[in-house]
Amino acid sequence: MTYREQNRPLVISFAQQPLIRQMVSHFPLLDVRFVDDIAASQRLGIYDQAVCMIAAGNPVNSHTLTPWHHLQFVQTLGSGYNNLDMVELRRRGIVAAHNPGHNAHAVAEHVLMSAMYLLRNMAAAHQMVTQARFSDRQRLAGQIQDLNGLTLGIYGFGYIGKALARLSLPFDVHILYHQRHPVPDWERQYGVQYVSADDIWRSSDIVVLTVPLTEATYHLVSNLQFDMMKSTAIVINVGRGPVVDEKALAQALIDQKIAGAALDVFESEPIDPNSPLLHLPEPIRHRVLFSPHVSGVTRQALQKMIKGALDNVQRFVNHEPLLHQLLPEEHINPWDWRDGVLQRLSASHPSGESVDIH
Repeated sequence: MTYREQNRPLVISFAQQPLIRQMVSHFPLLDVRFVDDIAASQRLGIYDQAVCMIAAGNPVNSHTLTPWHHLQFVQTLGSGYNNLDMVELRRRGIVAAHNPGHNAHAVAEHVLMSAMYLLRNMAAAHQMVTQARFSDRQRLAGQIQDLNGLTLGIYGFGYIGKALARLSLPFDVHILYHQRHPVPDWERQYGVQYVSADDIWRSSDIVVLTVPLTEATYHLVSNLQFDMMKSTAIVINVGRGPVVDEKALAQALIDQKIAGAALDVFESEPIDPNSPLLHLPEPIRHRVLFSPHVSGVTRQALQKMIKGALDNVQRFVNHEPLLHQLLPEEHINPWDWRDGVLQRLSASHPSGESVDIH
């Protein structure tokens, strides 16, 4: 039985976490199939029947879209959409939406964990125990730090930046933030302070980067910015890898221009084996913390992300207003699923034009 016979739109998901497989049962009107990659969908012979795609980091561009003759909606699992070729999607008339905010709390927790790990020099402390150097703990006395009283500088004050500000308040930190425009309501309610980018670099004990990757944010933090920072500062990147110039970061650590860094994202993922960050001298390795882009994929965050993505697919199919729509910019859903047929709606022909999908 095909999905047309079931009168359900076919949705191909590149997100394959066990949680999403469990949660699709709550969306009986969608026929969701799971694939590893584009080639897998071609082997299964279902790609040309798919109406919707849930993208999970897989590239969506002119090459990968070629066999998808009836694809009309691309929904990302997370907030990032650098993997989507927006020009090609616009050219094909494909609607696109992303899914921001659902993992903001998880990422904010990861930032605080990373900050405390570095401030307390946990890598060295752990090694003192495992290498039977317990008495060396005196070397840490007076060197490790509390969060209390430090200045936290957040570059990018979206969902993650705001979640981080809320979570940080009980630690009695001074919170600076920078984005294109100030947020007076937050300044009044939470006491955060809007400052220039240079003030973030110069004044922060902890610099946190949460911004997406754009032409303006590529290598946003490089030699010039490291030169401005306190020698005791730590840098935490949970935005996108290329926001930080990794070669400049490695040199800043070696030259002790900054005290430490925590990266959950990298210029290339997986990280280049030749990256200077993987070949830092031994003492400096204690001052870094790396994780493979997992800050936002806790169980609780994934549940919210999956539900958000599937809810939006259901909205598309039901011709309801979409959340976080990227394309078309007019925020109009031109497609409707009626009686097992996808129809394009237009102002001049409200009844729509049927699109035959086999």
